[in-house]
Amino acid sequence: MTITLNWAILGAGNISSQFVFDLLLNNDRKTEYRHIIRSVGCSNASKGEEFIKSNNITPERNYDVTPVTQSYKELYENSEIDVVYIGTPHSFHCGQAISCLENDKHVLCEKPVTVNKKEAEKILEVAKKHNKFFMEAVWTRFFPAIKELKKKVYQEKVIGDVHRLFADFSYNCDVKSWPLTSRVRDRSLAAGSLLDIGIYPITYSRILLDDQVGDKAAKFEHKSFLTIDDNDLVDHLGSIIIKYENGKHALLTSSELVDGPKACVRLEGSKGWVEMYSDNPARAKHFKIFNKEGKEIYEYKDNSGYNGFIYEANAVADDIHDGKLENEIMPHSESLLVMGIMDDIRKENGLSYEQD
Repeated sequence: MTITLNWAILGAGNISSQFVFDLLLNNDRKTEYRHIIRSVGCSNASKGEEFIKSNNITPERNYDVTPVTQSYKELYENSEIDVVYIGTPHSFHCGQAISCLENDKHVLCEKPVTVNKKEAEKILEVAKKHNKFFMEAVWTRFFPAIKELKKKVYQEKVIGDVHRLFADFSYNCDVKSWPLTSRVRDRSLAAGSLLDIGIYPITYSRILLDDQVGDKAAKFEHKSFLTIDDNDLVDHLGSIIIKYENGKHALLTSSELVDGPKACVRLEGSKGWVEMYSDNPARAKHFKIFNKEGKEIYEYKDNSGYNGFIYEANAVADDIHDGKLENEIMPHSESLLVMGIMDDIRKENGLSYEQD
């Protein structure tokens, strides 16, 4: 069975380029999914045309379709589009997602889904009202490596009883060299490490310490510290401790000031541990399992050639084809749960944005 989905790409930045790469590679391979890019929406036409050219979105790779460059308003009103991928900064997500939904479009919206839980709830109300599919694009959850790792940990119990998780997403982006108006430092754009990259260590704690999602999540409590910059007034260094009711701990860190460790995730159990490695901690492609003596007993590598966005794109295609309004791996309630965690962390550390 072939499933065809007509996409619009809202936002012509780096993350959208990586997403489009996967859609086109999928089309090159002639899989059962046909991801057709119909429109690129951005702030000006020349930027959109350059996006189409630089990403090689040609009719040959796009089922004979040449995408059009459109303003946001034109994209919202384009009747040829089934679903919109929103790849803009999170401070714009709420308004853009609502505009898509109100114009009869399904939505896959980059993480974090919004600046706060209140905005996310507003989007979900609109999605329900218009009977449209909506999902936060937490791509990490959809990787085959994650499915395999969860099987090893939860079903086969290869490392025994799980006790502790270390997860980090850090990189040195030379913060001081950026102007206060940059996306890295601009408080009006809800800048800072927590929302931008800290969401990934939190996600790993949700994936690897709890086999349920959203409303079915195990109970936990958390403590946190954010270091707020004196000049831009946003966080560039954060640490979070989570304790689940069954006693498991997560030690989660994020930083835009230093580079992180090679093993970005380490999960420890009574019979051994797991280490995950990646050039991008969000990209779950490679992990090793060690027994308690330190001997490597299993290794997994994703050598598909995809960036990794294709897995969530295919999941969206399946759900829309089946008439679903949310995804069971990344349901609405999980988005609200994680946004609530980050709201609490910001409140605990005195970090607020105008959207609050």
